[in-house]
Amino acid sequence: MPNVGGLTDREAAIDAVIRFVCSLDEGDEELCASSLTEDAIMDLTPFQKLGWASQAVAGRAAVVDILMKRVGRPLDTTHSATNIRCTVNGDTAELTSSVLAQHFRAGEGPSPKHQDYYLFGNKYQADLVRESELWRMKKLTISPAWVQGNPEVMNV
Repeated sequence: MPNVGGLTDREAAIDAVIRFVCSLDEGDEELCASSLTEDAIMDLTPFQKLGWASQAVAGRAAVVDILMKRVGRPLDTTHSATNIRCTVNGDTAELTSSVLAQHFRAGEGPSPKHQDYYLFGNKYQADLVRESELWRMKKLTISPAWVQGNPEVMNV
């Protein structure tokens, strides 16, 4: 089955993660939704090691809603996905990536006047499936590897 834009299966699976992180930087609900299955699960329980009351969020609508309320709209962010490893097996794929995520309060980043930020080095683990011409994440676990800066920036 062909993928959007003539991408290989591996490239198209990776594109789901790229759509996801770009949606956070752009505050784009539709782009975020395009990266997830309808029954997607985003597991944030690893953030409990930072003292956050984090849990798994089930369902595309719930995931998109929480991300847009907590990150995509109220914060100025940049997310960069690197060290991507992706294995495709038919219509499923497994992917791991390192994601650097820098967060500023709305209207404050990037600016030499505003140096109050919160920077994450996260690990993504994703299970993906092909849905027609798009690959989407069925399960995404995000684990913080390290943090730097002011955690209060995340309180929106």
